[in-house]
Amino acid sequence: MAQREPIQLPGLEEAGRHHHLCLLYDGEEEILTPVVPFIQKGLSLGERCLYLHGGEETLERVLKNAVLGQKHDIGALKLLPVEECWLKGGSFTPKSVIELLASLSAMASTDGFRATRVICDMGWAAGDPSLTALLIEFELLLNRLAEQLDVTILSLYRRRAFPAEVILELAKLHPQLVVAGKICPNPLFVPAGHAPRRSRSDGELDLLLAVSQLCATAAAERERMRQELEQAYAALARKIYENWQEEDTLKASEKRLQEQDDLLLEHRRRLQTILQHLPAVMLAFDREGSVSACNHEFERITGFRPEEVMGRQMRELFHLSGEGAEEVLEAHPEEGGHYRGREWELRCKDGSLRSISWSNISRYVPIQGWANWITGLDVTPRIDAEVGLKSLSSELEARTCELELFGHAVSHDLSSQLAKIGAHCALMQELHAPALTPQCRELLSSIQQATLEMVGRINALERLTTLASAEMEPEEVDLTAMAREIAEWLRKSGERSVTFRIEEGVRARGDRRLLRLALEQLLENAWNYTAAVPAPVIEFGTVVAAGERSFYVSDNGPRPPLLPPDPAGCRKLHAEHLCCGIGLATVQRIITLHRGRIWAARESEQGGTLCFTVEGRGEPQSWQETAPQEVVM
Repeated sequence: MAQREPIQLPGLEEAGRHHHLCLLYDGEEEILTPVVPFIQKGLSLGERCLYLHGGEETLERVLKNAVLGQKHDIGALKLLPVEECWLKGGSFTPKSVIELLASLSAMASTDGFRATRVICDMGWAAGDPSLTALLIEFELLLNRLAEQLDVTILSLYRRRAFPAEVILELAKLHPQLVVAGKICPNPLFVPAGHAPRRSRSDGELDLLLAVSQLCATAAAERERMRQELEQAYAALARKIYENWQEEDTLKASEKRLQEQDDLLLEHRRRLQTILQHLPAVMLAFDREGSVSACNHEFERITGFRPEEVMGRQMRELFHLSGEGAEEVLEAHPEEGGHYRGREWELRCKDGSLRSISWSNISRYVPIQGWANWITGLDVTPRIDAEVGLKSLSSELEARTCELELFGHAVSHDLSSQLAKIGAHCALMQELHAPALTPQCRELLSSIQQATLEMVGRINALERLTTLASAEMEPEEVDLTAMAREIAEWLRKSGERSVTFRIEEGVRARGDRRLLRLALEQLLENAWNYTAAVPAPVIEFGTVVAAGERSFYVSDNGPRPPLLPPDPAGCRKLHAEHLCCGIGLATVQRIITLHRGRIWAARESEQGGTLCFTVEGRGEPQSWQETAPQEVVM
């Protein structure tokens, strides 16, 4: 049954324009409660409020204080004394008051106000029966004024200040009445010109008819409520019957819940068994931080029996310093903690310490009675291994440093001796050239050339030894700019014209120093192969091999015949080909440090191509030519 909403009547402050209302009151509360909001509403809507004094001292005092309290008086609230409105000229003339109100309304519109609200306090006319006819005439004129102008008029009458019959006659002249702060239509109001003035008998007859109509309406309403009550009783009976049916359903549900509770209890027992036999340390603490439970792994690692640790404080089980103790307490609040991988040392019964990596998920997986329950893995073997590994690393680093120093010393001694041999050969050729046979001069030149080559190989071997202990410093490297710098250096040192085709925008991530050394070796290798070529060309760029980006260095220098290519069309360099020189061995070492690979994609009498990757994996499958930018050096 739908519930009927009560009729909501508008309050006095919601009165609209062209309304003429009457408020009959006895005490101060009955006039202040509705009238003050009525004025405040008008001011908030941008309307001018006019109060015509009449004798209500409390309301007059409140409004005067409101006017004096305005910081910026714009004339929104005006108070007119009795002498300036009601008794202007020495006596009460309704038409003159109406003319005054009309002029004030027009002035409000000129001043920018949207409308005018007029409060007529009629207390000044109390106790003078001769003014009754003038008051009736004035109220009729107010009705006409409200219809013609944008005004809202409220007339105030104190009931005890006027005879009852006068109040009744004046109340009939208002279209609306204010009752309990609400605007109600006046059933006794008859608009002017709609019906002739009736006699007292006619008025009583109309009142009788109206009361009879109300009684009939009340009887109909009572019958309607009786029917609704019967319907409610029927609905209640149906609901009771439905509740009886639901009772059996609830009993069945209770049975299922009991079965589920039994399953939950069994599940909890299994969970406790799992926690007890978990291959990790488990500890549970109550809100005071005392031990509530532990598992078998805790007993195995520490040697404590459960009864020996129950009730002990958390700080007694951990080996902690001052700051560490505070950290442990903060990580285990009463509402449960949440952390992973925090390492704290656990005291054992024999006095030893075990490093445990603890985790706490109590905040998200709460268990009744356990404010915090934590699990831990024994990482003591790992820490011991890390200490040993660190010691071995330090020893290896020291031995590597010694080996490097030894290599530098050997390289320096050999290089100096070979340089001396070369210098002696050159001096012999210079001093005794005429006395030497051509064969001797050729042998001296061969010895001098061999010493120079040996010095170069020793320097390359020294660089290769240095790479064994080098630390990688990866960064973004512009290989295009680096290749151009090396090409310019080769051109100046070699003093011959070579066409370099270097692709734009080639970049890689790696160690800048190592990548430059590798690129120098590859381009110098290509430079040497093209020494006897009439129009030498060296290329550097990128290519897609086996679905990944690779780099290549190519030249048109002839190569001695090697093994035929494999069926895939791309042959990986074997040790005898790639490492035929220490320089290429150095390149292979650098590429390996960058987790890449290097292979020969093409070697023939028309030239050769070496491909390599940086941070790549897998074997290349095909060779694809690119179109790098040509630079003639």
